[in-house]
Amino acid sequence: MQNNLTRYMNNKYILFWSRYDVNIDYDYNKWIKRKINISPFHLLTLASHVKFKNDTVLYSYQEFNKNQIPKGIVVKDANEIFPSKQAYLSLKNGHSIAHVSDAVRLKVASELNGVVIDMDAVIMRDLPQDNGWFASMPSKLTGGFAPKWGKAHPPLYIDDNSWDGKALFNFPLKVSKNISKHIASLSHKIMRTLMEDPKTDSKAWNYVIWTVKKLIIHDKDAKVYQPLYFHPLPAWLGKGKCYSLESPTRLDGKTELFGHTLPNITDILKKSYIVHHFFESAFNKSSGVESDFWENIKQDCLLAKEAEHILGNNWRSILCDKSYEMYMYES
Repeated sequence: MQNNLTRYMNNKYILFWSRYDVNIDYDYNKWIKRKINISPFHLLTLASHVKFKNDTVLYSYQEFNKNQIPKGIVVKDANEIFPSKQAYLSLKNGHSIAHVSDAVRLKVASELNGVVIDMDAVIMRDLPQDNGWFASMPSKLTGGFAPKWGKAHPPLYIDDNSWDGKALFNFPLKVSKNISKHIASLSHKIMRTLMEDPKTDSKAWNYVIWTVKKLIIHDKDAKVYQPLYFHPLPAWLGKGKCYSLESPTRLDGKTELFGHTLPNITDILKKSYIVHHFFESAFNKSSGVESDFWENIKQDCLLAKEAEHILGNNWRSILCDKSYEMYMYES
């Protein structure tokens, strides 16, 4: 029992979710007072945090509609971290809310030795309790867009030489005490960038990922995990498409893309700590995740298997019939 209590107390999970629609003519008061919903997909994300009794805080600038957030998830005002008026001005000026999210989550995680994690990352089992760790995701190893590994673009630093490190860093990240000051500085740099006019070059924000990648070398007590453990799905599909929704699936342990072999679903269910779906980015500038999302996914796709893993055999009715709230509040 003591080990279980210690496990649940150790990791603190930091989420962020607010909405800003560029097609709506907000003023500050309308934006901040507008009640919002989480995406239908995020129902499963939050359910996975509750299943594993994670110490989870969800930051937002807006209030959620009734029964959107289950018990066990603490909602806090992001204004405590980055002023809401400044966030609004940044968004109105053309900055992405994803970068506001980074600034808020990194700042909190630097203070709590916490885990920076995304809303489209489904928890599959208890995450490592090490003081700090880094996640990696698949990179293209062949083709014109494959990284040219070398001095200018070194692989991830792997202290135990368990693999070659030829992958990309991405959240989640557990901030160790060794790098907490650096992560706080990165958060402040993001906040300063948000106060400036946005640049048209998408590479302008690459410093966030590259800064954290450089910190891996200085945090030799932290472990860097191979893609299967936190990012089994590569983010290479186009807008509106996701490997986890495909039926029949290419996640068979045999399909090779850009030099990377896609894992099979069995290995993902057994070995992955989380599955990061990239739904919000994949559906960017498209219709988004529709309200009937859970009614239409195929029984044999990876996401259906995850829902069964989290909610049991009755997962579809729980998510489709809006009995999700009842399930979460009774558990």
